[in-house]
Amino acid sequence: MSDQSTPAGRPAVHFTADRGWINDPLSPLWDGSRYHLWFQYVPDRTEWAPSCHWGHAVSDDLLHWREGDLALAPGDGDDGVWSGSVVPTGEGLRAFYTSVDAEAPSLGRVRWADAATADGPWVKAETTIAPPDGLGVTAFRDPFVARTGDAHRMLVGAQLAGETAAALSFTSTDLTHWEFDGVAASRSVRRTGPVWTGSLWECPQLLEIGSQEVFVASVWHDGRLHHVVASVIDRDGATLTARSWQQVTVGSGYYAPAAFVDAAGRPCLVFWIRGLVDHDAGRAGALSVPHRVVLDDAGRIVLRLHPAVTAAARRDRHGSNAAVLEPEDLGREPVELVADGRVRVRISHQDGVVVVEAEDQPVRIAAASANGVQVLVDGPVVEVLTSGGSFAHVMSDPVTWDDRARGATLAWLR
Repeated sequence: MSDQSTPAGRPAVHFTADRGWINDPLSPLWDGSRYHLWFQYVPDRTEWAPSCHWGHAVSDDLLHWREGDLALAPGDGDDGVWSGSVVPTGEGLRAFYTSVDAEAPSLGRVRWADAATADGPWVKAETTIAPPDGLGVTAFRDPFVARTGDAHRMLVGAQLAGETAAALSFTSTDLTHWEFDGVAASRSVRRTGPVWTGSLWECPQLLEIGSQEVFVASVWHDGRLHHVVASVIDRDGATLTARSWQQVTVGSGYYAPAAFVDAAGRPCLVFWIRGLVDHDAGRAGALSVPHRVVLDDAGRIVLRLHPAVTAAARRDRHGSNAAVLEPEDLGREPVELVADGRVRVRISHQDGVVVVEAEDQPVRIAAASANGVQVLVDGPVVEVLTSGGSFAHVMSDPVTWDDRARGATLAWLR
C-alpha cells in the first residue's frame, strides 16, 4: 500500500487488518529473508469477541506489512485461539497458544500447532497443558516460550487467588513434554510502590539486553487493561526476581507487546495500539512500529524507534501522511503538530516532566532529560517515546498533517 493511496483515517506504517478486529501482536520472527508477524484477530468485526483467530503478516523491512492468510482458527476443541508465541523446532515451527472454552475463557489451556514454514498450514496437537493444581489459579493464558541453555522454558501469565499477578514456569527438552517448575515471579495487587502491577500479568515476555535479562508484562485488573511494566531480573533456576519495577508505557494506548530479536540480533518490542476504529471500513486496532529496547546508565528500560523506522524517513513528503520528529531540545522550545491549520498535538518539557497534549488531554511523563524525545505521527496514530516512558494516542478523527511542525522538522515515511 503506497502512502498516496492511504486514507487519512488509516495508518500507513502501523499494521492494520484489511477488515476485522486485531489486538495482541504475536512472536515477530526473522526467517533469514523476511519478517513474519502473527496477531490476535477476530474477522469481520470491529469489536473483540472470545472466538479469536491468529492472523499472519509478512514484511521485508519491518515497516511495511502485507496481510496473509489465517494461521489458526477456533475449532477442534478450541472456542478461541488466544495469544501465545512461535518457536523454531529444527524441522519447522511450533506455535504455542491459549486454547479457551467460551464458558470459562479466563482459565485457558496451552496447546500447540506445527507448520513446516511460517506460511503454514498449521496442524494442531491434541495435547494441552492445564493450569496447575494447588495454587488457586483464577486466570491462565499467554504462553511465551524461549530456549534457555539446553532446554526450553515457558512462561504463562496467571492470576492467583484473584489478587496476585504471576508468571508460571514450565520446562521441556523436546517442546512436547513439559514439567511445571513453579511460580517464576509474582506480585500482589496490593503492592503499589514503586509501580503498581495489577492482579494478572498478560503476555509475559523475556528479553536479553547485553548481559541483562528483562521481564515485561501487561497489567490487567478487574476486567480492565492498564499499562506495561518491566524490570531487569536476576535468575535462579526457574525463579525470576525483579530488581526494580518500572512503568514502561504511560496511558492506555499501548498494551500487550511482543518481544523479538531483529535480523541484526537487537532486542525489540512491538505493541498493540488501542482505540483505532473505522466502522465504515470494518476494521479496528493497530500495531505499533517496532521499538528497540535499551538500558540507560541507571539500568532502566528505555524504548527507541527502531532504525528501520528512522532510516526510512525523508525530507521530501511525496504524498505521505506519516512522519518522524526528533526535537533537539524540548526544554528550549515545545513542538506543535498542526493539522488543518490548528495545533492537534503539543509536546513540551517542564521541570523534569514531558507533557504531551493530544486533543487537549495532557499526559505527564517523568523524564529528567528534555533531549532524546522521538515522535511518530501516522495518520490518526501518534507515538511519543521519552527516557521516562512511552505514550501512544489515536486521534478522534481522520488527520492530514501539515507540511511543517512548529519546533521540529518533519521527516516523512513512505
